[in-house]
Amino acid sequence: MKMLWKKEKTPKKEVFLKKALLEAQRNLQDAYAGLANVNEPDLIDSYIYELNAANLRYQVILRDYKSLEDQKSPL
Repeated sequence: MKMLWKKEKTPKKEVFLKKALLEAQRNLQDAYAGLANVNEPDLIDSYIYELNAANLRYQVILRDYKSLEDQKSPL
């Protein structure tokens, strides 16, 4: 008798949040790299705003992902 294992499907929200986390990490890396390579004050300000926005976005997505994981874990 052959046993077939059911592959557990990952919910769409979890997949979306994982992709969003990776994108937010890339945005943070890009903002840090940009900030490290500019000297003009206006561009420095621009990268600081970009860095703050990317950091906040990352925190929100991470919080949502963790709450999703908490909902999945049995108590």
